[in-house]
Amino acid sequence: MKLAPALAVLVAAAFVAGCAGGPPLRPPEVTVTGIAVTGLTLESMDLEVDLAVNNPNPIGITVRDVSVNVSYSKEGREVFLGSGRSEEIVIPAYNRTEVAIPVTMDTMAMLSAAGTLILSGELEVTAEGTMTVDAGIISFNVPFGKTTKVSVRER
Repeated sequence: MKLAPALAVLVAAAFVAGCAGGPPLRPPEVTVTGIAVTGLTLESMDLEVDLAVNNPNPIGITVRDVSVNVSYSKEGREVFLGSGRSEEIVIPAYNRTEVAIPVTMDTMAMLSAAGTLILSGELEVTAEGTMTVDAGIISFNVPFGKTTKVSVRER
């Protein structure tokens, strides 16, 4: 019967450890709020992907890396346009932060997309990516994505 006291000690230790941990951290909510053509000339087309990142946690988080790939729909298939990355972003506890990610374009796809944009006035564009979040004791990846129609945005 020496097992009962040892078991009681283990149960008490597990209970105390569980209570001391506090609420679990939740991943941030990432929303693509916009995809826009920010510049269009005969030589280039510039894109920007806008994200809203909401931190629902009682501690601040650091976004170590954001990567996004952008494609557009042409004749029923997706054509890769380019990719973008963001540097480190700090998001305070219970806060929402907006991030704009410039996209570097693939030259041939850019020419095709620019032609479609000039002829029709808009493109159906998809932005998909991943955000790597560091919350001190834990890190995780948060995927995001959105498909929308875009036109040239005046700045």
